[in-house]
Amino acid sequence: MKKIFLVYGHYSERSFNAAIRDKFIKTALDNGNKVDVVDLYKEKFDPVFAGEEAGEDVLNHRKRIENCDL
Repeated sequence: MKKIFLVYGHYSERSFNAAIRDKFIKTALDNGNKVDVVDLYKEKFDPVFAGEEAGEDVLNHRKRIENCDL
């Protein structure tokens, strides 16, 4: 079993990207893995980094990544 961290970001839940995400998650789970998904669009994540201290969202993502294998 692997713990997988999946980064996703798209504004439409009916998009092709969402279908790929859902198929990936189902296949991973069916194969006995665990999947932790972060949806950057839903979180309104700001990807701009200007040298400031990491915010709580970034620290949370980092912790979740460190707890995963992939």
